[in-house]
This record gives sequence, structure tokens and C-alpha cells, in this order.
Amino acid sequence: MEGLQGNLEALYSPGEVASQLNIQRQTVTKYARIFESEGFVFHKDEKGNRAYTDTNISMFRRVTDIKNRPGITLETAIKGVIPMYKKDSITSDVTEIATENEYYNDVTNEKLDMLMQALAEQQKLILEQNKKIDSLQEQLNEHRLDVKDRDIKLLEHIREHQKERKEEMLLIAQNEVAAAKQEEQKKGFFARLFGK
Repeated sequence: MEGLQGNLEALYSPGEVASQLNIQRQTVTKYARIFESEGFVFHKDEKGNRAYTDTNISMFRRVTDIKNRPGITLETAIKGVIPMYKKDSITSDVTEIATENEYYNDVTNEKLDMLMQALAEQQKLILEQNKKIDSLQEQLNEHRLDVKDRDIKLLEHIREHQKERKEEMLLIAQNEVAAAKQEEQKKGFFARLFGK
């Protein structure tokens, strides 16, 4: 990124370049296409339209001068000029950006892997905790059943005890009634006997 910002130059449209070189606009586009086919990269806007620097204009001027010599084709002229201007192609900047992107992708992927690993460990921990919770819930349910059984047995025991106590009280009451009758009968016999 610094390479692009550090080498900022004025950018010209194809029409402006054609006007400066006194050639047709289509010729500028033709030059650019041949340069690109040789690996040269030009600045492009978001719509893909090329923009040219002062260095690019100088490069095209040199191509025009060389191709005007007898026996030299446009392709030959461009191939002769490329080594002189290869360093001015933004290819190296694009490569730097691609390398930077790869680095950030690697860092991002590494962090993503770490997060995924932490997430997997957390899920494992959650599963273990859920198993413990299920086990404790089971124990609690068993304890509740035990308490319920104990309460039922205790109630049955209390009822039996109350029933026995009731029977004892009834027996005591019957015995007292029987003793009172006997007493009265005895009293009645002596009272009859002695006249009282």
C-alpha cells in the first residue's frame, strides 16, 4: 500500500494522453493493451477505465519514436521499451498488496482456527456440564422418590400407631366400663344384702 501512496502521480485520461502525443485515442488504447499482454499493469478506476501517469506518457512517446524507424513494428518497439519502464509498472505494488492480503488472510485464518478450537473446547465443556447436571437431576429424582417412600411409610406407621392407640383406648374404656359395671353389680349385691 505504501508503494502506491508514495508514488502518487497525476493521472491522465486516454484522450489527454492522445492529445499530448498527437496520436489517436485508439492508438493509446492499443499501446496499453499490448503493454498489458506483456505483463505491464496500468492504474484503473472502479469501472475498469485506465488512467495514465507522466511516466506512462513518456513510455508511449518512446514507443512512437522507435516504431517510426524503418523496419520496426509496434510490438517490437513496445518489447524494446518495456525493460526500461518495467519498474514503473504497478505490478510490484499489486504483488505487494497481494502478499499483504495473503499475510492478513493467514493471520485471520490462524485467529479463526484458534476461535474454532476455543469454541470446540467450550462445547465439550458444556456437554460435560450437561452430563453432570443430568446425573445430579437423576440423583435428586431418586432422593425425592426415597423421601416420598419414607413419607408414605411414616404415614402408614403413624396410622397404624393411631389405630393401635385407638384400639388400646377403646379396650381401656371397655375395661373401665366393665369394671364400673362389676363395681356396681358388687355394690348392688352388698347394697341389697345390707339394705343400702
